Amino acid sequence: MDNLNTQPMDNGQTQQEPQDVGQEQQLPQAPSFSWKSQLNADLQKSPTLQKFDDSPDGLQKSVESYLQLEKLLGHNKVPVPKDANDKEAWAQYSKAFGIPDNPDGYGLPDVQTPDELKGLTFDKREFSAMAHAQKLTPSQAKGLWEVYTKDQMSAVIRAKEQYKETITQNINALRSEWGDAYDANIDLGQTVINKFSSDQETNDFITSTLAEHPNGIKFLASIGKQFAENKVGEFAVKRYAMSPEEAQAEIDKVRADSNHPYMNDKAPVAEHEKAVQYIDGLYRIAMRGR
Repeated sequence: MDNLNTQPMDNGQTQQEPQDVGQEQQLPQAPSFSWKSQLNADLQKSPTLQKFDDSPDGLQKSVESYLQLEKLLGHNKVPVPKDANDKEAWAQYSKAFGIPDNPDGYGLPDVQTPDELKGLTFDKREFSAMAHAQKLTPSQAKGLWEVYTKDQMSAVIRAKEQYKETITQNINALRSEWGDAYDANIDLGQTVINKFSSDQETNDFITSTLAEHPNGIKFLASIGKQFAENKVGEFAVKRYAMSPEEAQAEIDKVRADSNHPYMNDKAPVAEHEKAVQYIDGLYRIAMRGR
């Protein structure tokens, strides 16, 4: 060949040598990978395919996406209701997600309230009705019911604790104001409650309402002080309203008292006239009941 030199070998054969020893041999390059170019023009322009690279990795991801979509479409399909009036779609939706036919179907559990929240109740029927109106699933309704009741109980407990803390602060301030007289004033207040309570239930109510607040304690202590100093009789009580029976009883009482200015001929004229006006007013009230 023209580009090879031949040299004799020991065995009589000739050895061929490249003419240019330092020249590198050129290896054939692998063809570039393009799976999108194998598709028709419409598919190549598809917005969906633009999400995937034109590479082996992109091809694999596109296949995975297709398989996942096919798996999803294989499940039961639930139509999306168009609006609140799409009754057929809502019926299928409710059936697919196990929404009960009526609120009672949620079967919400009773709330176990601690002793400190005695009297606190929760209306399950009202809550179930609201949950049903919002098309909540049974698990959603029960989960929301649990969160709601716990939050409400926690809020009441916090309010009670805050109230007790406030009362304690106020009473401590009252102790500081009254000093050694605090206990005596408390006893006076309780004496008033005991004297005018018609029964134990009333006694407990007044105690819990007034005797636990500084202003109530001051009010009761003030009344008790009047009793202790025998000043209650000094109050001039004016009746702003009377029943016909009470008016007639007052008339009878005045007429039976010969010393009353109304019955006493020797009473000063001004007092007698005032008493006459008073009795006339009582007669007008008494006549209403006849």
